[in-house]
Amino acid sequence: MPIQQLTRRESTAVVRRRLLTAAVDLLRAEGATAATTGRIARGAGLAQASFYAHFRDRDACLEAAATEIGEHVLARLRGALLPIDGRDLRGSIRRVYAALLDVFLGDRELTLLFIAHRADPSSPLGVGLRNSLGRARADLITAIRLYGVRPSAAEAACYAEILVSVMLGLAESVLTGRVERELGLDSVADITHGALRHLLTPEPS
Repeated sequence: MPIQQLTRRESTAVVRRRLLTAAVDLLRAEGATAATTGRIARGAGLAQASFYAHFRDRDACLEAAATEIGEHVLARLRGALLPIDGRDLRGSIRRVYAALLDVFLGDRELTLLFIAHRADPSSPLGVGLRNSLGRARADLITAIRLYGVRPSAAEAACYAEILVSVMLGLAESVLTGRVERELGLDSVADITHGALRHLLTPEPS
């Protein structure tokens, strides 16, 4: 059976994937300062000059790696948001938090690294993470409306921002051992459910 040759586009995608994988492996093992262009290229089994055929510089590669990791988390978020049980809103909320927390717990080093870089405007990791967080906020705004809350655009943006902060805070607290997983999940589920229930309950006239 003849071996099928990759097209140029397919070959480029394969090499780019190797570089991104090498970058993520370095980030996970040694942190951002270790992820130089030379070490990323070597980790991918390439000469350093080959790196620049796929990325402008180190920052472009790290930003792409961060965005890709963020997209993986987003996929889990979207999957968790869909099965909303109207008869058990708290349970639905807790399952969303649990699904995301398990993603974060599954890669402790990267999670803590990205949390640390989240607010750094000069960090390519922060740029990639913030891009993904922006899409996460949009998904959460949709989810808030699925729960029956009808906030204004400004209120919805505020709620989404708070929910993102709660999730990242929960992940950091559990990963650093300050909060036990089940207790943390119960607490954030209770707080979020209580807030949504308040918003869904009309004020007495």
